[in-house]
Amino acid sequence: MTDWTSLFSRHVSTLVERYTEGLALAGYHGVLIPAGAPDRRFQDDQDFPFWGNPFFRQWVPSRGAPESMLVFVPGETVQLVHYQPRDYWHVAPEPAESFWSNAQEIKVINSPDQLRGCLPQDLSSFALLGYEDGRFSSWGLGAVNPPELMHYLTWMRAYKTPYEQACMREANRIAAHAHQAAVDAFHEGLSEFDIHLRYLAASRHRECELPYGNIVALNEHGAVLHYDDYDREPPAERRAFLIDAGASFRNYHADITRTYAAGKGDFADMVERMNAEQLGIIDDIQVGMSYGELHDVMHRRIAGILSDFDIVRLPAETIYDRGYTRTFFPHGLGHLIGLQTHDVGGWLTGSDGAQVGRHPDYPALRLQRTIEADMLFTIEPGLYFINQLLSEHEGCADFNWPRIESLKPFGGIRIEDTVLVRDGGTENLTRSFLTLKH
Repeated sequence: MTDWTSLFSRHVSTLVERYTEGLALAGYHGVLIPAGAPDRRFQDDQDFPFWGNPFFRQWVPSRGAPESMLVFVPGETVQLVHYQPRDYWHVAPEPAESFWSNAQEIKVINSPDQLRGCLPQDLSSFALLGYEDGRFSSWGLGAVNPPELMHYLTWMRAYKTPYEQACMREANRIAAHAHQAAVDAFHEGLSEFDIHLRYLAASRHRECELPYGNIVALNEHGAVLHYDDYDREPPAERRAFLIDAGASFRNYHADITRTYAAGKGDFADMVERMNAEQLGIIDDIQVGMSYGELHDVMHRRIAGILSDFDIVRLPAETIYDRGYTRTFFPHGLGHLIGLQTHDVGGWLTGSDGAQVGRHPDYPALRLQRTIEADMLFTIEPGLYFINQLLSEHEGCADFNWPRIESLKPFGGIRIEDTVLVRDGGTENLTRSFLTLKH
């Protein structure tokens, strides 16, 4: 049984330490963190689904608390100004749950107009982190999103507390259950749209609660990296299924991808090989190595697949040296994950904001930091048959074009897990709940 009260209390203590140090470095007395407010559609009376400020969501495990604000001053009790409207048109945000309410002093307001009166009178030494709302311009704030503080807190977000790790385990459990429902639907012959609906039902999520739009791709649609079109009718022939779909738990996310073949054959064998290589690259993870180095090693593994399956008629080392793997594996090996699916800070080299910039050989790589304990990131190698990229090598004798044409109708392969780094190894949060089964 998870002791959420204890975990959250320790989590808040860690945040207090980080914010105290960050404010001292940046030279501010305190910080205001607004949850944010819903955005109104153009020429409409409806709002877009609300998605709160990640700095706020790290402190407040609520599904949504628009118009609320967290106030932190080192040495003082953390204060949450919680907006609870008296509104018979909508359901108000849920009240604070017992496991986290004791870690904060909570003031309830019934109107956003009451917010300013709950804050310190003099805000000239306060920084605000979050959405730049015009209402705040008259408050006399010291700064809005000051870079020194933003850089420090963004850097520290890569190191997940035990509470955050527990939330992400639960998110992976939920997503894994829904993935199994989706693959069952695939084998039943359902359409992309109906597989997606089956996933939503199993995850108990509405679409607006998902961490990102589900990718549900049958056959050649698996070659579109962020495919989200969802055919309403099933294809005449089922060949392959790629699903990249996640779930959320208390503001923390899961991001899982699996690929399945409809039957035995070369593509099914390639999926099994990719599964082995994905687990192999996870075994290669070591504290102190660069994630960019890990990505490069994965390209060598992809080169082995291309050679062994006679997709490129060259030895693996030559395929790697000539850069051919980039045609079949054009995205990064993975990314930081947590409060955001693609969590921030992947290119930073320190808490001062310095960063490495786009990788010269792998421009789509989102994560280049040195791997350290308590980091959580995804490992998601892929191999695709993308017409646009293959056309750049048209006529190249190194490519086995008949073989490639026979594999194009299957789209591509991606297998993705979330990995927690520990001093003595790694914990695969995804494989605890979902293995690759056909």
